[in-house]
Amino acid sequence: MNAKSPIDLAVVHGYVVTMDDDRRVFRDGAVAVADREIVAVGTTAEVLAAYEPARTIDARGGVVHPGFVETHTHVTYHLGRAAVPDTLQFHEIEPRFFQPYLNALDDDDEHAAALLACFEMVRNGTTCFLEAGTAFSPAAVAAAAEAIGMRGLVADPFLWDVTENEDGYSALGLDRAPADTRRALDLLGNELWRNRDPDALVRGHVAVQGMGSATDELERAAKAAADEAGVVLNQHQSYYQVDVAGDDARHGRHPLVHLHDIGVLGDNCVFAHMNIVRDDEVAPIVDSDMSIAWCPGASMTWAVGGTLHGRHAELYHRGVNVALGSDSSNWGYRFDVGLQGYLAVLTARERSGDRAALVAEDALTMATVNGARAVGLADRIGSLEPGKRADLVIRAPDVPEAHPVHDPIIGLVYSARSKSVHTVVIDGRVVLEGGRPTLIDADAIFTAVARSTRTVFDRMGYRIEPRWKPVDPEEGR
Repeated sequence: MNAKSPIDLAVVHGYVVTMDDDRRVFRDGAVAVADREIVAVGTTAEVLAAYEPARTIDARGGVVHPGFVETHTHVTYHLGRAAVPDTLQFHEIEPRFFQPYLNALDDDDEHAAALLACFEMVRNGTTCFLEAGTAFSPAAVAAAAEAIGMRGLVADPFLWDVTENEDGYSALGLDRAPADTRRALDLLGNELWRNRDPDALVRGHVAVQGMGSATDELERAAKAAADEAGVVLNQHQSYYQVDVAGDDARHGRHPLVHLHDIGVLGDNCVFAHMNIVRDDEVAPIVDSDMSIAWCPGASMTWAVGGTLHGRHAELYHRGVNVALGSDSSNWGYRFDVGLQGYLAVLTARERSGDRAALVAEDALTMATVNGARAVGLADRIGSLEPGKRADLVIRAPDVPEAHPVHDPIIGLVYSARSKSVHTVVIDGRVVLEGGRPTLIDADAIFTAVARSTRTVFDRMGYRIEPRWKPVDPEEGR
């Protein structure tokens, strides 16, 4: 008899959705993991016949799938969740809340916010995130991700250099990040040192703020830096009517046409939002092979109309790599890529009037393989295949939303969603079990968040009063 090969971990008896090129699914499937990598995927009988695991996790029939990839997120904004009145208009939020909030943050506060964000993402089945270049201290974010055991990509903070556009991002007026070309160029690429270690959980990428806040000089320099380093160029783009109108006026043409003409668009670009795309911008998008980070919840929350006129489903069906993002704690509120996939399906159907405009499998594709490609890690993550890193999610089969069992993928996208996430493995290590983090105490995260929230809001001098006033304990006696 042939001896079995020793491995570190086997996940067995799962409904394994591989997301490989053939989209293979194993009804009684298993994934074999050695060190950081997947070494085999197949039926449970095949895997256990060939391998001797040091640890075995019985999925008990639950869905096992690749970890979700969050392609647009602001992890350091988490201390402000639900502190913004939900009637505040978009043009009011930055001067009234985000400018004072960001000016009040220090590195410890960013670390606490990022801990909470990373815990939440992992709890919702996300194993990798692309930070949007809005953390003053990328080191604080990296430390938080590593403490949770999560994969992430960080960039230099707030790279912008347009000051005349009153409606652009540069109007924020951040004390630690003035809009200045020299500052932006000096910082550009400073986080790329992280990529020297091929096994690093947290890597670097290049980000500019976009949305009317970058000169052509900065855009070209950022694209050149990303090309040279072999990483993605990430920016906000065409979120709502005002920033698009600003770009139109500044360039005398539509922004995606302009960015194409100056040589910025390419297959390593991932632009967030893209809610407003005009007819002449479609060809540059398709031809460049760029990626889009679609954040449907962020569009809905701020009523900017992206679900009414966005062309994401159309572009997806034309071969554009459309992935998913949750944005920030007051844009999408929940760091839940699975929820964004559900919203993407619904909005595509509502806009087109076609129930087949997007389906559950499309949502899972955007959340996994498309996300991995968007962040430049398609060779490492996004599918369950030998040679890929072991980033996977095991769903609990005993939640009511998972029953009855007809088509588990439809059930996952439409009903079970994040409620069913039980165990998460990242880089071969179990980082969440039974919905709780394994490498850090959850209560310690909540304590740090409460402390930083009090400190930041005291510095801001800001309080939100609930519309329904709670009874004061003394008055209620």
